[in-house]
Amino acid sequence: MRTKAISALALAGALLSAIPALAGEFDKTGQAGMTFLKIGPVARAAGMADAYTSLSSGAASTFYNPAGLGFLRGKFDAVVGQVQWIADIKIISGAIGVPVRLGAGDPLLVAAVSFVTMDYGDIYGTVINNDARLGYDELGKLEPSELALGLTLSKQFTDKFSLGVTAKYVSQTLPWYNTGGAVYLGLSPTPNKEDASVSTIAFDAGTFYRTGFGSSVISMSIRNFARTQTYVRDGFRLPMTFHIGVSTDVFDLLPDLQRSGFKLLVAVDGLHPPDHPEKLAVGGELSFRNIVSVRSGYSFNHDARKLSLGGGIKYTIAGIMGGFDYAYSDFGSALGAVNYFTLSFGLQ
Repeated sequence: MRTKAISALALAGALLSAIPALAGEFDKTGQAGMTFLKIGPVARAAGMADAYTSLSSGAASTFYNPAGLGFLRGKFDAVVGQVQWIADIKIISGAIGVPVRLGAGDPLLVAAVSFVTMDYGDIYGTVINNDARLGYDELGKLEPSELALGLTLSKQFTDKFSLGVTAKYVSQTLPWYNTGGAVYLGLSPTPNKEDASVSTIAFDAGTFYRTGFGSSVISMSIRNFARTQTYVRDGFRLPMTFHIGVSTDVFDLLPDLQRSGFKLLVAVDGLHPPDHPEKLAVGGELSFRNIVSVRSGYSFNHDARKLSLGGGIKYTIAGIMGGFDYAYSDFGSALGAVNYFTLSFGLQ
């Protein structure tokens, strides 16, 4: 068992060592739109710096790697959550997954629906007055909106391998005021409130492979694949991102601790985004009897996010599972902290 675990770790290192080779020779910052799609909304993943591609399971998989959903065997699994994002922005999300069976055998596949929406609070539009003594005038509330609605289908083909795909409707509306090129004097002429809106269908896909070397897993996913979109006349791409992730239970090397109910999962994700140099995320989760967990993670080559911490509790009574997870991510002194809260529940 020790030899298998060490071999899995060596394979993980070899895969991740290839990530820098994907990097280009130019700065790609700012070359994608609808960037809310890059935010992972689940607290367990956030507590591990989103090094979650190879750990995705249950309904939460719809946000990270749809292939992880294929191993769901309960009657249903669901998550709901809220993220206290930067600048008092709130992110609300939810997902529910259900195995689809024909008869009493194994599921034909597992299906899930999910959503993510952004709440920007009260934002007031302003226009600079041509009279410097008056400064600017407030013109009323702006109400930007962002939404993603997803349908995920995932299939476990063997006891080691699964494949999943998500189709999601994504939309974004960015309101603004148009003065028509006129000089603004007081309230005449009155600027027109207009909306720059765009919506499209995007796709996620992923694979999940249990190597057989201890508890190690290798996974890959592509997220937010879609055609180029246009705001008025400016084209942009969605943040299509490639992920490769590996994970294992370090206590494969210490079977006595495993038999006592302890797990120490270590996961590494390499990311290839369209609008930023390559990133690396490393996370760990120490748990006891799958009831109490503590987590930590670190993001490398990220503009702001560095250390993440978190924890959770989960319990099952009479086949009914309930859980709560919390995570904290440090985005530096300029942006502050981000807090994640997730409730999970299911029926076995």
